[in-house]
Amino acid sequence: MGKLKAIIKREYLTRVRAKSFILWTALSPLLMLGLIIAPLMLARGLRQQQIISILDQTNDATLYERVEQALVADENSFDRYELRREAAQDEEDVEARRRRLNEQLVKGEIIGYAVVSADSFTPPGKITFYTKGFGDFARSLDLEKAFNEAVIEWRLAKEGVNPARVSDLTKGVRIETLNERGQRDSKDFWLSFALLLLLYMMIWMYGLMVMQGVVEEKQSRIVEVLLSSVKPFQLMLGKLIGIGLASLTQVMVWSLSLLALSLLSAAPLLASSSIKVPRISITLIVFFVVYFVLGYFLYSALFAIAGAMVSTEADTQQAQAPLTIGLMIPLLLLPLALRNPNSLATTVLSLVPFFSPVMMFARMTIQQPPWWQIALSLVLMVGTLFGAVWAAAKIYRAGVLMYGKPPTLPELAKWLKYS
Repeated sequence: MGKLKAIIKREYLTRVRAKSFILWTALSPLLMLGLIIAPLMLARGLRQQQIISILDQTNDATLYERVEQALVADENSFDRYELRREAAQDEEDVEARRRRLNEQLVKGEIIGYAVVSADSFTPPGKITFYTKGFGDFARSLDLEKAFNEAVIEWRLAKEGVNPARVSDLTKGVRIETLNERGQRDSKDFWLSFALLLLLYMMIWMYGLMVMQGVVEEKQSRIVEVLLSSVKPFQLMLGKLIGIGLASLTQVMVWSLSLLALSLLSAAPLLASSSIKVPRISITLIVFFVVYFVLGYFLYSALFAIAGAMVSTEADTQQAQAPLTIGLMIPLLLLPLALRNPNSLATTVLSLVPFFSPVMMFARMTIQQPPWWQIALSLVLMVGTLFGAVWAAAKIYRAGVLMYGKPPTLPELAKWLKYS
């Protein structure tokens, strides 16, 4: 037992003392919080004042006034617009004003100018907008939307139709989607979905770490020295537990950060503000940790088998491919779970131990499955985990000292039969 503790301690401290581990563990919660709050703050607090000139050749200020009203009233726009009307009388006046507006555009005094000709009202109308670049599609769409609304209102008014009445009659309906608890905020779902992707990435990343550790020890011949004083099973188990504790340390820091984020969303300051911080339930955080621990040990045992089978870094790419594909399959099946989380196919797939960490957790982020299904998935995962550890111990003991070409399937079957 003392030797096992020494191996666990070495594997754990080697990982947690690495600068990359400390930085990634500390900065990830701040990065997640920043990704949530920064876009909201940018959208609400940093709206820029943009000046657009309208070179109007229609001798009618009605269109300009309606465009200005539509742009100013658009609360969904990222920018705040200020419009300036330049009334032109003839072609010479138009060219002179265009040259002056071009100079202002080059100097940055305006962000662009639109040329409205006398036939812009006649279908199909055309309005030309001059700007420095074509990268800001949102601004062009804002301007196009405002001009379309203004031109349609002008045409209706000319035909004697009340534009306001037409607008009221042609307004559509908005479908509001709620869950069974009457909740409608989708930000909570997207935060849970981010947890799902994080769960997949961490199981894969730490599984690879186990395999690389085994291969590095084989290449440096350190494993031969270690096996002179400890049993192969102790070495493998110590590596799994040590790296697992390091990953669990990281997960616990992130889980506590998510819990703090949920509590922060209920704070009076943010509760009364326009910035809504997504909440995530404590139950979901607990199951995130549970499925990560079980998924890690299950796949890490398989990655340890892959590491014991190969001798070089080049061979690891082929050895890890089936395991990586196995982890990717539930991600490819996510649309099925998102569309119908309680269908027979989704339920069966979420009970498959190799898919449960991703599929069952995905179902939980969308709609709470029956508790007996969650319990059954955990029991099946634990049973499969014991089987994987047993097989890993058999193969690891025989393969960790093997060098050269990887074993064939008949050879692996013989290793499993060794007492």
